[in-house]
Amino acid sequence: MSAGPRFLVVQTAYLGDLVLTTPLVRELTRARPQAEITIVTTRLGPDVFEGLPGVRDVIVFDKRGSGLRGVLELSRRLRCGRHDAVLLAHRSHRSASLALLAGIGCRIGFAGAPGAWAYTATVPRDPTHHAVRRYLALSAHVGGDPEGADRAPRIGGLPHARAAARRLLEVCGLPPGTPFVALAPGSVWPTKRWTPEGFAAVARSIRARGVEPLLVGAEDDVAACRAVATALPGGIRSLAGRTTVAELAAVLERAVALVGNDSGATHVAAAVGTPAVAVFGPTVPALGFAPVGDEHAIVERRDLACRPCSRHGGRRCPLGHFRCMREIDGERVLEALRPMLERRGASAPAEIAS
Repeated sequence: MSAGPRFLVVQTAYLGDLVLTTPLVRELTRARPQAEITIVTTRLGPDVFEGLPGVRDVIVFDKRGSGLRGVLELSRRLRCGRHDAVLLAHRSHRSASLALLAGIGCRIGFAGAPGAWAYTATVPRDPTHHAVRRYLALSAHVGGDPEGADRAPRIGGLPHARAAARRLLEVCGLPPGTPFVALAPGSVWPTKRWTPEGFAAVARSIRARGVEPLLVGAEDDVAACRAVATALPGGIRSLAGRTTVAELAAVLERAVALVGNDSGATHVAAAVGTPAVAVFGPTVPALGFAPVGDEHAIVERRDLACRPCSRHGGRRCPLGHFRCMREIDGERVLEALRPMLERRGASAPAEIAS
């Protein structure tokens, strides 16, 4: 039996949050090399966390479909793990209840969280800090160094997905060596999606310069990708709905760049070292969810007083005009994309192709 501590990390938020929690997991391993780490996460989590150093087990928890019975069943399973501490990256009552019912004596979470009533130790959640920095703060109580930690996200399942990604690209007509830019028009929140016409304009322009556009996204993003394809005469290759998270990461690893929204695919690109142009509409980078790294670019309407209208975006524009996205044209995104294409040796588009 290992003499190291046993840590539980609970993160059941969106894909982007999962990716941005990986620096916390790596910092736990750096600070406590003998630690055994268990992750409670969503169905997308195994591709993100499995394979990271120190991760012994990844448990999928359907927080919406499980109800009280699911919480009780999982808490009994976790109780058998005899964890020394739980780090609650997700701030909900459900996560807090799970940790308490599992009998874990040290429960670390964010001050002011809905579930803070169940914590034994709290850390400030500074809204001005990047999400990675906020998550890393949880490590301080178990020997971590939040300020000195490596803040670059990583995808644990990437090495095992590279062969599948190569096959997927070849099947859709992109053999090795073909330069392509990934377009990720989807988001859980409709108001966080840049317009199909904008994505189509970028696709036309880069294609005119010898760089292929490729639509990517989860199964829920198929409709958004189809809307881009409809706006683009001649069609466009798409892997939407055809990849796991790890396979998406391996595909993006081969891309020249990604153009996306304030959403999970943008963080996956950053985690594999691919530069991203992120279009922000109802949300703003100051909320803490910009892609990590200096090589990325943000495109936004900074002059709109109504931004941000919410922390996550919404189903519809509260004011009905959707100017934050509708008034960002393709040329602005192309301007941000050009340096990335030049750095990767691809022909940079001079202007939007008509």
